Amino acid sequence: MIARLRLLARAILLLAFTGGAAAAPVFPPIGVPGQQHPGKFVWFDLVTDDLPAARNFYGAVFGWQFRAVAEAPASYTVISHAGRNIAGMFEKAPPPGASSTARWLALISVGDPAKVARYVEQQGGSVIVPPATFAGRGTHVLFRDPQGAVFGVLKSESGDPADTPVADGDFFWLDLLARNPAKAAEFYRGLAGYEVDEQQLGTGMARAVLASGGYARAGIAPLPAPVKQPGWLPYILVDDVPGTLQKVRAAGGKILVEPRADLLDGNLAVIADPRGGVLGIVDWTPSNDAGSKR
Repeated sequence: MIARLRLLARAILLLAFTGGAAAAPVFPPIGVPGQQHPGKFVWFDLVTDDLPAARNFYGAVFGWQFRAVAEAPASYTVISHAGRNIAGMFEKAPPPGASSTARWLALISVGDPAKVARYVEQQGGSVIVPPATFAGRGTHVLFRDPQGAVFGVLKSESGDPADTPVADGDFFWLDLLARNPAKAAEFYRGLAGYEVDEQQLGTGMARAVLASGGYARAGIAPLPAPVKQPGWLPYILVDDVPGTLQKVRAAGGKILVEPRADLLDGNLAVIADPRGGVLGIVDWTPSNDAGSKR
């Protein structure tokens, strides 16, 4: 299984942004020119084996809109919401023996992707796709961290998205599920200069919050027993968790973690799209603070 994930991850950026196109694609802007927010998660990509199914599901659940990028291979499609480009998706056939493949990737804003690549290797991680630059997008790299979680970094050509409140239906938060949260926090502190705030969850487990530029960016929590592979879990902001779960079921998705009183007072759940892409959903207000000021 791990070998398959490794092959999939290696193919992700190579397939999405290289080869097979008659002309080089130009990707739309994702941010505000001149703005850079190191440590902010500025882009998300879904790799899936069924783009039409993904469009149908995410359009029905979150109201997202989709636009294919001209000349881009793998039918690379930009996802927009509330007038902003928030993510992308592209198609990749599943590895031999796998019935389906869908996976979300998160990219962190950095000033020098090549320097980050050297750091990751020095710390025991690996570079899956080396630094590559593409018109309209910027320079990005895909990695596996020392504990096995896949993530990317990006120096955006169009600037980073502003640190302003997000709308319902936008990416809002991320949690890294790690075997050793303390070591993971030190790794990412060195990678992006995060401030690390150690916290205690209500369940008695330790949790770290990564912050930069005065904003909490993500959390790091222990890997739950049923989950075997460390990884980043992005969350979408919603205003009605039960109502969103009804949409998930109606659109053919699955509920992996139901709302529980010990998880943000029932205002959090984890879902999977029909092809297995996993996301969290969260209804956040200052009174049930998840730690994010994004």
